[in-house]
Amino acid sequence: MKSTLSWLLYATAVSAASHNQHTHPTRAAAIDASTIQGKWLFGYQGWFRKPGAGVNNHWSADGNTPGPNNIEIDFIPDVSQYPANCLFNTQLTLPNGQPAQLYDSSCAGVVDLHFKWMQQYGLDGVIVQRFLGSVGDQSFTTVLNQVQAAAEKYGLGFIVEYDVSGADSSQGSVATAVLNDYNANIKKYTTSSAYIHQNGKPVTMVFGIGFSGFKVTAADSINIASQLQSAGLYVGFGVPEQWSGDVTGNTGFVQAYKQADFISPWTVGGYSDAGYAGFHTSTQVPDAQLLKSLGKQYAPVIFPGTSALHLNGGNNPSAFDYFPRYNGSFYSAQADALTTMANKPLFIFSAMFDEVNEGTQIMPSLKTNQLPTNQKFVGYDNNFDDTSFYLELAGKKAAAFHAA
Repeated sequence: MKSTLSWLLYATAVSAASHNQHTHPTRAAAIDASTIQGKWLFGYQGWFRKPGAGVNNHWSADGNTPGPNNIEIDFIPDVSQYPANCLFNTQLTLPNGQPAQLYDSSCAGVVDLHFKWMQQYGLDGVIVQRFLGSVGDQSFTTVLNQVQAAAEKYGLGFIVEYDVSGADSSQGSVATAVLNDYNANIKKYTTSSAYIHQNGKPVTMVFGIGFSGFKVTAADSINIASQLQSAGLYVGFGVPEQWSGDVTGNTGFVQAYKQADFISPWTVGGYSDAGYAGFHTSTQVPDAQLLKSLGKQYAPVIFPGTSALHLNGGNNPSAFDYFPRYNGSFYSAQADALTTMANKPLFIFSAMFDEVNEGTQIMPSLKTNQLPTNQKFVGYDNNFDDTSFYLELAGKKAAAFHAA
Protein backbone atom coordinates (compact mmCIF):
# COMPACT_ATOMS: atom_id res chain seq x y z
CA MET A 1 0.00 0.00 0.00
CA LYS A 2 1.97 -0.22 2.25
CA SER A 3 15.60 -8.43 11.51
CA THR A 4 17.79 -11.06 13.67
CA LEU A 5 20.88 -9.68 15.21
CA SER A 6 24.15 -9.76 13.36
CA TRP A 7 27.23 -8.29 14.94
CA LEU A 8 28.27 -4.83 13.77
CA LEU A 9 28.75 -5.29 10.07
CA TYR A 10 29.60 -1.68 9.70
CA ALA A 11 30.19 -0.57 13.24
CA THR A 12 32.19 2.44 12.24
CA ALA A 13 29.34 3.60 10.02
CA VAL A 14 26.66 3.34 12.67
CA SER A 15 27.73 4.79 15.97
CA ALA A 16 27.20 3.05 19.28
CA ALA A 17 24.38 5.48 19.91
CA SER A 18 22.39 3.84 17.13
CA HIS A 19 22.00 0.68 19.18
CA ASN A 20 19.26 0.27 21.70
CA GLN A 21 20.78 1.40 24.96
CA HIS A 22 17.63 1.15 27.07
CA THR A 23 16.31 -1.75 29.07
CA HIS A 24 12.76 -2.64 28.14
CA PRO A 25 10.63 -5.33 29.75
CA THR A 26 9.59 -8.13 27.45
CA ARG A 27 5.94 -9.02 27.16
CA ALA A 28 4.84 -10.92 30.26
CA ALA A 29 2.43 -13.13 28.34
CA ALA A 30 1.32 -13.85 24.80
CA ILE A 31 -1.38 -11.63 23.35
CA ASP A 32 -4.95 -12.88 23.38
CA ALA A 33 -5.28 -13.97 19.76
CA SER A 34 -8.98 -14.76 20.22
CA THR A 35 -9.81 -11.09 19.62
CA ILE A 36 -8.51 -8.23 17.53
CA GLN A 37 -10.21 -5.76 19.87
CA GLY A 38 -7.71 -3.30 21.34
CA LYS A 39 -4.71 -4.50 19.34
CA TRP A 40 -1.91 -2.28 17.99
CA LEU A 41 -0.92 -3.87 14.67
CA PHE A 42 1.55 -2.88 11.99
CA GLY A 43 1.19 -3.31 8.28
CA TYR A 44 4.01 -5.60 7.16
CA GLN A 45 5.24 -5.64 3.56
CA GLY A 46 8.05 -8.19 3.84
CA TRP A 47 8.81 -7.52 0.18
CA PHE A 48 12.52 -6.67 0.18
CA ARG A 49 14.88 -9.05 -1.64
CA LYS A 50 18.50 -9.28 -2.64
CA PRO A 51 19.00 -8.07 -6.22
CA GLY A 52 18.84 -10.78 -8.82
CA ALA A 53 17.65 -11.55 -12.33
CA GLY A 54 13.91 -10.99 -12.58
CA VAL A 55 13.61 -10.03 -8.91
CA ASN A 56 11.49 -7.07 -7.88
CA ASN A 57 13.57 -6.31 -4.81
CA HIS A 58 11.69 -3.11 -3.82
CA TRP A 59 15.02 -1.46 -2.98
CA SER A 60 15.86 -0.27 -6.49
CA ALA A 61 13.91 0.95 -9.47
CA ASP A 62 15.17 -1.69 -11.89
CA GLY A 63 15.76 -4.61 -9.54
CA ASN A 64 19.52 -4.28 -9.73
CA THR A 65 21.94 -3.24 -6.98
CA PRO A 66 20.63 -0.08 -5.30
CA GLY A 67 22.73 3.03 -5.74
CA PRO A 68 22.54 6.70 -6.66
CA ASN A 69 19.60 7.37 -8.98
CA ASN A 70 18.55 3.73 -8.70
CA ILE A 71 16.74 3.59 -5.39
CA GLU A 72 13.10 3.34 -4.29
CA ILE A 73 13.41 4.15 -0.59
CA ASP A 74 13.64 7.44 1.27
CA PHE A 75 15.01 6.11 4.58
CA ILE A 76 17.86 3.67 5.19
CA PRO A 77 17.22 0.84 7.67
CA ASP A 78 19.68 0.44 10.52
CA VAL A 79 20.90 -3.08 9.74
CA SER A 80 23.54 -3.28 12.46
CA GLN A 81 21.58 -6.02 14.23
CA TYR A 82 20.65 -8.17 11.22
CA PRO A 83 22.21 -11.55 10.35
CA ALA A 84 25.32 -11.04 8.24
CA ASN A 85 24.18 -13.53 5.62
CA CYS A 86 20.94 -11.59 5.08
CA LEU A 87 22.75 -8.41 4.03
CA PHE A 88 24.20 -7.23 0.73
CA ASN A 89 26.35 -4.27 -0.28
CA THR A 90 24.85 -1.36 -2.17
CA GLN A 91 26.48 1.40 -4.20
CA LEU A 92 25.49 3.93 -1.54
CA THR A 93 28.43 5.27 0.43
CA LEU A 94 28.29 5.76 4.19
CA PRO A 95 30.12 8.65 5.91
CA ASN A 96 33.07 6.36 6.69
CA GLY A 97 33.45 5.46 3.02
CA GLN A 98 32.03 1.94 3.37
CA PRO A 99 29.06 0.72 1.32
CA ALA A 100 25.68 0.86 2.98
CA GLN A 101 24.05 -2.54 3.33
CA LEU A 102 20.43 -3.60 2.96
CA TYR A 103 18.60 -6.81 3.82
CA ASP A 104 16.49 -9.58 2.28
CA SER A 105 13.13 -10.00 4.06
CA SER A 106 12.93 -13.68 3.11
CA CYS A 107 16.28 -14.55 4.68
CA ALA A 108 15.96 -16.62 7.86
CA GLY A 109 16.31 -14.38 10.90
CA VAL A 110 15.04 -11.06 9.52
CA VAL A 111 11.39 -11.60 10.39
CA ASP A 112 12.41 -13.12 13.70
CA LEU A 113 14.30 -9.96 14.66
CA HIS A 114 11.37 -7.75 13.69
CA PHE A 115 9.07 -9.76 15.98
CA LYS A 116 11.64 -9.77 18.74
CA TRP A 117 11.62 -5.98 18.61
CA MET A 118 7.82 -5.88 18.67
CA GLN A 119 7.72 -8.08 21.73
CA GLN A 120 10.43 -5.99 23.39
CA TYR A 121 8.43 -2.79 22.96
CA GLY A 122 5.02 -4.23 23.88
CA LEU A 123 3.47 -4.25 20.41
CA ASP A 124 0.91 -6.79 19.27
CA GLY A 125 1.84 -8.04 15.82
CA VAL A 126 1.36 -7.47 12.11
CA ILE A 127 -1.05 -7.32 9.21
CA VAL A 128 0.83 -9.22 6.51
CA GLN A 129 0.26 -7.87 3.03
CA ARG A 130 -0.66 -10.43 0.37
CA PHE A 131 -0.59 -8.97 -3.10
CA LEU A 132 -3.08 -10.68 -5.34
CA GLY A 133 -0.80 -10.25 -8.34
CA SER A 134 2.09 -11.98 -6.57
CA VAL A 135 0.46 -15.07 -5.06
CA GLY A 136 2.70 -17.25 -7.22
CA ASP A 137 5.87 -15.70 -5.76
CA GLN A 138 7.07 -18.31 -3.28
CA SER A 139 9.30 -15.83 -1.48
CA PHE A 140 6.15 -14.30 0.01
CA THR A 141 5.15 -17.73 1.28
CA THR A 142 8.59 -18.01 2.85
CA VAL A 143 8.04 -14.70 4.63
CA LEU A 144 4.56 -15.73 5.78
CA ASN A 145 5.94 -19.00 7.18
CA GLN A 146 8.53 -17.00 9.09
CA VAL A 147 5.86 -14.59 10.35
CA GLN A 148 3.87 -17.49 11.75
CA ALA A 149 6.95 -18.99 13.43
CA ALA A 150 8.07 -15.68 14.91
CA ALA A 151 4.59 -14.72 16.10
CA GLU A 152 4.23 -18.06 17.88
CA LYS A 153 7.74 -17.79 19.31
CA TYR A 154 7.30 -14.30 20.75
CA GLY A 155 3.63 -14.49 21.73
CA LEU A 156 2.47 -11.98 19.12
CA GLY A 157 -0.27 -12.12 16.50
CA PHE A 158 -0.80 -11.79 12.77
CA ILE A 159 -3.50 -11.62 10.14
CA VAL A 160 -3.34 -11.61 6.34
CA GLU A 161 -4.57 -8.68 4.27
CA TYR A 162 -5.18 -9.07 0.55
CA ASP A 163 -4.11 -6.12 -1.59
CA VAL A 164 -6.35 -6.08 -4.67
CA SER A 165 -5.32 -2.62 -5.85
CA GLY A 166 -3.97 -4.04 -9.10
CA ALA A 167 -6.88 -6.40 -9.78
CA ASP A 168 -9.45 -5.92 -12.54
CA SER A 169 -12.99 -7.26 -12.30
CA SER A 170 -13.36 -7.06 -16.08
CA GLN A 171 -10.71 -9.78 -16.38
CA GLY A 172 -12.56 -12.19 -14.08
CA SER A 173 -14.03 -12.39 -10.61
CA VAL A 174 -11.61 -10.93 -8.07
CA ALA A 175 -13.75 -12.47 -5.34
CA THR A 176 -13.14 -15.94 -6.78
CA ALA A 177 -9.41 -15.29 -7.10
CA VAL A 178 -9.18 -14.19 -3.46
CA LEU A 179 -11.29 -17.09 -2.18
CA ASN A 180 -9.35 -19.65 -4.21
CA ASP A 181 -6.04 -18.36 -2.88
CA TYR A 182 -7.37 -18.29 0.65
CA ASN A 183 -8.55 -21.90 0.49
CA ALA A 184 -5.42 -23.16 -1.27
CA ASN A 185 -2.70 -21.17 0.47
CA ILE A 186 -3.81 -19.08 3.46
CA LYS A 187 -6.46 -21.02 5.35
CA LYS A 188 -3.86 -23.29 6.94
CA TYR A 189 -2.27 -20.30 8.72
CA THR A 190 -5.52 -19.49 10.52
CA THR A 191 -5.08 -22.59 12.69
CA SER A 192 -1.93 -21.09 14.21
CA SER A 193 -2.16 -20.11 17.87
CA ALA A 194 -0.90 -16.69 16.76
CA TYR A 195 -3.49 -16.04 14.06
CA ILE A 196 -5.86 -13.38 15.35
CA HIS A 197 -9.59 -14.11 15.48
CA GLN A 198 -12.72 -12.10 16.22
CA ASN A 199 -16.07 -13.54 17.26
CA GLY A 200 -14.58 -17.00 16.85
CA LYS A 201 -13.54 -16.32 13.24
CA PRO A 202 -10.12 -15.75 11.67
CA VAL A 203 -9.69 -12.10 10.68
CA THR A 204 -8.69 -11.03 7.20
CA MET A 205 -8.64 -7.72 5.38
CA VAL A 206 -8.95 -6.70 1.75
CA PHE A 207 -7.29 -3.42 0.72
CA GLY A 208 -8.29 -1.56 -2.42
CA ILE A 209 -12.09 -1.40 -2.22
CA GLY A 210 -13.79 1.75 -3.55
CA PHE A 211 -10.71 3.72 -4.59
CA SER A 212 -10.99 5.99 -7.59
CA GLY A 213 -9.11 4.51 -10.53
CA PHE A 214 -9.04 0.98 -9.11
CA LYS A 215 -10.76 -1.69 -11.19
CA VAL A 216 -12.49 -3.89 -8.63
CA THR A 217 -16.22 -3.23 -9.07
CA ALA A 218 -18.74 -2.69 -6.31
CA ALA A 219 -20.52 -5.96 -7.16
CA ASP A 220 -17.24 -7.86 -7.08
CA SER A 221 -16.38 -6.20 -3.75
CA ILE A 222 -19.66 -7.35 -2.22
CA ASN A 223 -18.83 -10.87 -3.36
CA ILE A 224 -15.33 -10.66 -1.91
CA ALA A 225 -16.75 -9.98 1.55
CA SER A 226 -19.68 -12.37 1.34
CA GLN A 227 -17.64 -15.28 0.01
CA LEU A 228 -14.91 -14.86 2.61
CA GLN A 229 -17.57 -14.58 5.31
CA SER A 230 -19.20 -17.75 4.01
CA ALA A 231 -15.78 -19.38 4.35
CA GLY A 232 -15.90 -18.49 8.05
CA LEU A 233 -13.83 -15.29 8.11
CA TYR A 234 -14.29 -11.96 9.87
CA VAL A 235 -13.68 -9.48 7.03
CA GLY A 236 -12.42 -5.90 6.97
CA PHE A 237 -12.13 -3.59 3.98
CA GLY A 238 -9.30 -1.09 3.41
CA VAL A 239 -11.10 1.85 1.80
CA PRO A 240 -10.46 5.49 0.80
CA GLU A 241 -10.35 8.08 3.56
CA GLN A 242 -13.58 9.71 2.30
CA TRP A 243 -15.47 6.40 2.01
CA SER A 244 -18.38 7.58 4.16
CA GLY A 245 -19.69 9.88 1.42
CA ASP A 246 -20.81 6.79 -0.46
CA VAL A 247 -22.67 5.49 2.56
CA THR A 248 -24.44 8.72 3.51
CA GLY A 249 -25.22 9.41 -0.14
CA ASN A 250 -26.26 5.80 -0.77
CA THR A 251 -24.14 5.65 -3.90
CA GLY A 252 -21.23 3.70 -5.37
CA PHE A 253 -19.77 1.14 -3.01
CA VAL A 254 -22.29 1.58 -0.20
CA GLN A 255 -23.47 -2.05 -0.19
CA ALA A 256 -19.90 -3.29 -0.34
CA TYR A 257 -18.93 -1.22 2.70
CA LYS A 258 -22.02 -2.42 4.54
CA GLN A 259 -21.16 -6.04 3.74
CA ALA A 260 -17.78 -5.87 5.51
CA ASP A 261 -17.50 -6.53 9.24
CA PHE A 262 -15.19 -3.57 9.75
CA ILE A 263 -13.85 -0.63 7.78
CA SER A 264 -10.27 0.68 7.81
CA PRO A 265 -9.92 3.96 5.88
CA TRP A 266 -6.45 4.43 4.34
CA THR A 267 -5.39 7.88 5.50
CA VAL A 268 -1.64 7.89 4.80
CA GLY A 269 -0.91 11.27 3.22
CA GLY A 270 -4.46 12.44 3.91
CA TYR A 271 -3.55 15.08 6.47
CA SER A 272 -0.56 16.93 7.80
CA ASP A 273 0.57 17.50 11.35
CA ALA A 274 -1.13 20.89 11.34
CA GLY A 275 -4.30 19.53 9.76
CA TYR A 276 -4.76 16.39 11.81
CA ALA A 277 -6.87 17.82 14.64
CA GLY A 278 -9.41 19.10 12.14
CA PHE A 279 -9.40 15.81 10.23
CA HIS A 280 -9.98 13.86 13.42
CA THR A 281 -12.97 16.00 14.36
CA SER A 282 -14.49 16.27 10.89
CA THR A 283 -13.81 12.76 9.60
CA GLN A 284 -12.66 10.16 12.11
CA VAL A 285 -15.18 10.89 14.85
CA PRO A 286 -18.15 10.85 12.42
CA ASP A 287 -16.75 7.72 10.73
CA ALA A 288 -16.73 5.88 14.03
CA GLN A 289 -20.26 7.06 14.82
CA LEU A 290 -21.55 6.06 11.39
CA LEU A 291 -20.08 2.59 11.61
CA LYS A 292 -21.52 2.11 15.09
CA SER A 293 -24.95 3.03 13.73
CA LEU A 294 -24.50 0.40 11.01
CA GLY A 295 -23.44 -2.26 13.50
CA LYS A 296 -19.92 -2.28 12.06
CA GLN A 297 -16.46 -1.71 13.54
CA TYR A 298 -13.87 1.00 12.88
CA ALA A 299 -10.13 0.35 12.48
CA PRO A 300 -8.34 3.65 11.75
CA VAL A 301 -4.90 3.93 10.18
CA ILE A 302 -2.14 6.08 11.66
CA PHE A 303 1.30 6.84 10.27
CA PRO A 304 4.47 8.52 11.60
CA GLY A 305 5.03 10.65 8.49
CA THR A 306 5.75 9.95 4.86
CA SER A 307 8.29 10.62 2.13
CA ALA A 308 8.30 9.21 -1.40
CA LEU A 309 10.83 11.11 -3.47
CA HIS A 310 12.67 8.09 -4.85
CA LEU A 311 9.58 5.89 -5.15
CA ASN A 312 8.14 8.48 -7.51
CA GLY A 313 11.20 8.74 -9.70
CA GLY A 314 13.20 11.30 -7.77
CA ASN A 315 12.08 14.21 -9.92
CA ASN A 316 9.62 15.91 -7.58
CA PRO A 317 11.39 17.61 -4.67
CA SER A 318 8.05 18.22 -2.92
CA ALA A 319 7.70 14.44 -2.40
CA PHE A 320 10.73 14.49 -0.09
CA ASP A 321 9.67 14.36 3.56
CA TYR A 322 6.35 15.84 2.51
CA PHE A 323 4.67 14.90 5.78
CA PRO A 324 7.48 15.31 8.33
CA ARG A 325 7.54 13.30 11.55
CA TYR A 326 8.25 16.25 13.84
CA ASN A 327 10.24 14.15 16.33
CA GLY A 328 7.30 11.77 16.74
CA SER A 329 4.74 14.41 17.67
CA PHE A 330 2.70 13.74 14.51
CA TYR A 331 2.38 10.03 15.36
CA SER A 332 1.62 10.86 18.99
CA ALA A 333 -1.17 13.28 18.08
CA GLN A 334 -2.96 10.62 16.05
CA ALA A 335 -2.46 7.92 18.65
CA ASP A 336 -3.66 10.11 21.51
CA ALA A 337 -6.77 11.31 19.69
CA LEU A 338 -7.84 7.80 18.68
CA THR A 339 -7.12 6.36 22.12
CA THR A 340 -9.44 8.87 23.79
CA MET A 341 -12.35 8.58 21.34
CA ALA A 342 -15.77 7.93 22.85
CA ASN A 343 -16.27 5.16 20.29
CA LYS A 344 -13.03 3.25 20.83
CA PRO A 345 -11.66 1.78 17.59
CA LEU A 346 -11.67 -1.97 17.09
CA PHE A 347 -7.87 -1.81 16.70
CA ILE A 348 -5.16 0.52 15.43
CA PHE A 349 -3.60 -0.16 12.03
CA SER A 350 -0.17 1.48 12.18
CA ALA A 351 1.31 2.05 8.74
CA MET A 352 3.80 0.51 8.41
CA PHE A 353 6.46 -1.58 10.12
CA ASP A 354 8.94 -1.80 7.26
CA GLU A 355 7.86 0.40 4.35
CA VAL A 356 10.83 2.66 3.82
CA ASN A 357 9.53 3.16 0.26
CA GLU A 358 6.84 5.60 1.39
CA GLY A 359 8.74 6.53 4.52
CA THR A 360 6.08 5.20 6.91
CA GLN A 361 8.31 2.62 8.60
CA ILE A 362 8.50 2.29 12.37
CA MET A 363 11.56 0.00 12.40
CA PRO A 364 15.04 1.30 13.30
CA SER A 365 16.50 3.45 10.53
CA LEU A 366 19.60 5.61 10.27
CA LYS A 367 19.81 9.06 11.77
CA THR A 368 20.66 12.03 9.58
CA ASN A 369 24.36 12.01 10.43
CA GLN A 370 24.63 8.31 9.56
CA LEU A 371 23.12 8.52 6.06
CA PRO A 372 24.90 7.77 2.77
CA THR A 373 26.66 10.77 1.32
CA ASN A 374 26.05 10.13 -2.39
CA GLN A 375 22.23 10.17 -2.43
CA LYS A 376 19.60 12.22 -0.64
CA PHE A 377 17.63 10.47 2.14
CA VAL A 378 15.54 11.38 5.17
CA GLY A 379 17.11 10.51 8.51
CA TYR A 380 15.84 10.09 12.02
CA ASP A 381 16.76 13.00 14.26
CA ASN A 382 20.39 13.13 15.37
CA ASN A 383 19.40 13.87 18.96
CA PHE A 384 17.51 10.59 19.38
CA ASP A 385 19.21 8.26 21.85
CA ASP A 386 19.10 5.47 19.29
CA THR A 387 17.51 4.42 16.01
CA SER A 388 14.71 2.56 17.80
CA PHE A 389 12.99 5.81 18.80
CA TYR A 390 9.79 5.12 16.87
CA LEU A 391 9.50 1.55 18.13
CA GLU A 392 9.74 2.86 21.67
CA LEU A 393 7.21 5.60 20.95
CA ALA A 394 4.79 3.13 19.41
CA GLY A 395 5.16 0.89 22.43
CA LYS A 396 4.18 3.74 24.74
CA LYS A 397 1.17 4.63 22.62
CA ALA A 398 0.13 0.98 22.36
CA ALA A 399 0.28 0.66 26.15
CA ALA A 400 -2.03 3.66 26.53
CA PHE A 401 -4.44 2.22 23.93
CA HIS A 402 -4.45 -1.15 25.70
CA ALA A 403 -5.29 0.55 28.98
CA ALA A 404 -8.04 2.81 27.63
